[in-house]
Amino acid sequence: MIQRIRLANWPILLKVMAAPLATLGFLALLSVHGWQTLKTQRAVLTAGYEEFAPVLAHAYEIPQSLARIDAHLYRLSVWSQIGVKGAELERTLKSINEELRQADGGIQMLESAGVAGTSRLRDAFNAYRDNTSQVMLLILRNATLGAVAARGGDAIFSRVESLAHQAAANASQHFQQRANGASRDAREMARKFIWQSLLAGALAVLASYLASRAIIHPIRELVQTINRLLHGKLKGEVPYSGRSDEIGSISMSVRELQRVLIENRKLEEEREEKRVKLEYLALHDGLTDLANRKAFDLFLEGAIRAPHTEKDNLICLLIDLDSFKPINDTYGHEAGDAVLRELARRFSLLARPTDMVARIGGDEFGIAITSDDRPLDAASIATRFLDATRDPIDHDGKVLRVGASVGAVRLSDIDGDGEALMAAADQAMYAAKQDKRPSFSVFTRNTTPERVGVHDREELEEALRSGAFVPYYQPKIDLRSKTHAGFEALARWHHPTKGVLTPEDFLPRISRFGLQGDFTGAITTQVLADLGGFLQQGLDPGGVAINIEEATLASHSGLDDLCQLIESVPHLAPLITLEITEDVFIARAAEMIRQNVETLAAMGVRISMDDFGTGYGSFQHLRQFTFHEMKIDTEFVAGIGKDRSSEVIIEGFLSIANGLGADVVAEGIETEAQERYMRQRGCHFGQGYRFGAPMPRATAEIYLRDDKAARQASS
Repeated sequence: MIQRIRLANWPILLKVMAAPLATLGFLALLSVHGWQTLKTQRAVLTAGYEEFAPVLAHAYEIPQSLARIDAHLYRLSVWSQIGVKGAELERTLKSINEELRQADGGIQMLESAGVAGTSRLRDAFNAYRDNTSQVMLLILRNATLGAVAARGGDAIFSRVESLAHQAAANASQHFQQRANGASRDAREMARKFIWQSLLAGALAVLASYLASRAIIHPIRELVQTINRLLHGKLKGEVPYSGRSDEIGSISMSVRELQRVLIENRKLEEEREEKRVKLEYLALHDGLTDLANRKAFDLFLEGAIRAPHTEKDNLICLLIDLDSFKPINDTYGHEAGDAVLRELARRFSLLARPTDMVARIGGDEFGIAITSDDRPLDAASIATRFLDATRDPIDHDGKVLRVGASVGAVRLSDIDGDGEALMAAADQAMYAAKQDKRPSFSVFTRNTTPERVGVHDREELEEALRSGAFVPYYQPKIDLRSKTHAGFEALARWHHPTKGVLTPEDFLPRISRFGLQGDFTGAITTQVLADLGGFLQQGLDPGGVAINIEEATLASHSGLDDLCQLIESVPHLAPLITLEITEDVFIARAAEMIRQNVETLAAMGVRISMDDFGTGYGSFQHLRQFTFHEMKIDTEFVAGIGKDRSSEVIIEGFLSIANGLGADVVAEGIETEAQERYMRQRGCHFGQGYRFGAPMPRATAEIYLRDDKAARQASS
């Protein structure tokens, strides 16, 4: 902080007065007048600096405050993503608010001083402050949205930073003009003083000149130092910093200005480094250090538009790993990450510097191969990259193996841009997956997979419109009383030419074309209508379980559609059980799924975990989600009496369910021994072909009438 300049300074006063006092007595009055002139000179030189020096310091402090705010926001975003909370997070928020307050105060001082460009800086700063507040709220609520919002605010930050630098430059120019003006005034007063001193005699002239030089020369040097600093030459010592008079005070203020400018330059350099790093991260995958999907798309578009690119000299490969999820589930995500990094290394070694290798999805890689001199053989290239996946990967003493499906397409075989090239490679990769073994497929014009895909989608959409997908009902039995306890709705497709198809025949295609929401809605609508019909006829269906896809629970639109269906018949909500396979709870949208499950449970719907125990994410999610029921998978029930490990696992599941207060349903019961074993172990409900196969609605109605008659007869 700049110190106030003292008006009384005895060392300089003595320098000014010593020589005149030694002159003749009759010149004493004129010498006093000369001293007053020098005093006025000094006041003119120092008053302007005293008035404007704080303004200049604040002008250069504003960009520094903005840079620190940006750094705090970056730190806040990172800490929020990795889960840092508590005092450190609170201090960061306070620091951001304090820097905003200081920047606002600096702008107010620039406004008071009338610095040019301050009004635009004020408008831009107000917008930046509002944006910063919104970004902090978004970061605290959702780290990923906050990071995107922070990058979205870069334009606002750049504008306010640019205007702050401009205001600082204007203040510097204003200060420089005033300093130069003061310097000119000082020289003019020096000449006048010399002229007056000449009248008093040579001795008075000499003494006055020396006294003025003792004041003017240091100030001139300090002004030159300030000009040097304002032009970016920040190195070097500031003169006269050891003096204890006004000159020393001014020198200390110039040193403070030098410190602020050096720190500001350092912050700008750090921000530039961060910008370069963020640009790199925006185009690269953080795990494998390969290019990401955005960079891959840009590379393809650039290669296609390049004037030297021949259509036979550009090949795009899509590589999708098979059996990758079981590695994650079995050995943990560290093992999965090790697989991805090793395959990224192998692919990079096969590619040339002019090619592009990218990780474009969770377990999906994209590779663009170019050549300037000869046509490329898509099959041989695809084979080479497929072979790179065959060798096992060693991780922490474990041998990990994955397969891959490779889709290859040559630019000459498609008509379109990079998006069309990717679509064709994706179709070829999907064709390779049909082989059920690691393999590759090359897209050609003769196979025209686009038309096949369109036909499949149209066929599915027509089946959804016409009601060809219908629920079949498999009974669920109370093992204690051997009475009906409910149904599970299992989808069937009444195909016009192929007959009744089971989910294994159509669910993969429904997922491929993104029709899960429409499919779930169609089945749920029919189940609710059948439930209402059963109740109107005085039958007791005991509730119906419906399988729900991940896509329905992982989006707000899917949840809204499902909630609207349930809200249309609120009296049926307690009779509905939504079955969710456990792999849904380890999906990338697990947090949104958890929230949506809680919403459905609050509506009175029961939640069931289907196929419990077939994955490896179950136990860590049991405490995080609301469950009313857990279903033991068929493979464990089939092991009863044959595999002791299956029996131990079943007993463990029953203990877990009992501790959580959840009902247990054993799926796939086919024998009396299996039924007896589950009943003796405390499992209350069973389902399987021992009790009945899935049946259409009309058969289910007959089944319920028979059950009702049997109950009445027994009572």
